[in-house]
Amino acid sequence: MTNNPLAVFDSGVGSISIIKELQRETPNEDLLYFADSFHFPYGNKSYAQLQEIILSAIKFLERYKPKLIILASMTPSVQILHKVVAKANAPIIGVIPPLRRAARLSKKKHVGIMATEGTVASNELNALIRREISQDVRVSRFNASPIIELIEKGIHVLDERKMYNTISQILMKSLENNDIDVVFLCSTHLPLIQNYLKSLFPQVKFVDPSVTVAKEVRAYLRRNRMLRRSGRGRLQIITSARNAQFEQTVRLMGIREPIKGVNP
Repeated sequence: MTNNPLAVFDSGVGSISIIKELQRETPNEDLLYFADSFHFPYGNKSYAQLQEIILSAIKFLERYKPKLIILASMTPSVQILHKVVAKANAPIIGVIPPLRRAARLSKKKHVGIMATEGTVASNELNALIRREISQDVRVSRFNASPIIELIEKGIHVLDERKMYNTISQILMKSLENNDIDVVFLCSTHLPLIQNYLKSLFPQVKFVDPSVTVAKEVRAYLRRNRMLRRSGRGRLQIITSARNAQFEQTVRLMGIREPIKGVNP
């Protein structure tokens, strides 16, 4: 199993934030990146739809015999991870927001959560907040789906003005004149625009989930004696909906590996 790949997937380019951290944290590992573009975005799917889509993607990836599957999307990780893990044959790590850590970082006892529309409205996020954050800490939620859709189209690279305007419309009123000092990026797309966020709101600490996930993956591999100690890790990219938009965005972000369309 040591030489088998790590499989990373979500509904589009969000996995790239996780992949970049994995390449830093586990440079010898081969990575299989599955962009399930056919089902983009996960954030507007129903609970039942998500279960079916994610389980199907996992069963497809199991054909590659990965030593670990990383579900690199917050929406299904928060809502259905516990359901699909029980039905999978490969070990799975999701991206669960470390809200307790974010709350500890807040000196003003007021934190923000940027997430997809589906995650923001989910009962599972409500339960996670109640479990992880003490009652003396206020929590504000922001629907970041419009931002995520722009990132998926590569607008964060192509059109700075549009990106700044969209972020400002969603966050400016709350973050500029408010006491929120920590915001958790509850989507793997969002770390890809940290330069915009830090430029607009230098007083706010933005918590990046990809760093936490990469360290969790490395710890898992070491604990199970599956960490590769030598060799240069390779990246393989497959997508469920080969389209010019996805490929353009990936290329704009500096990734040059071939992209193969598949039919899961």
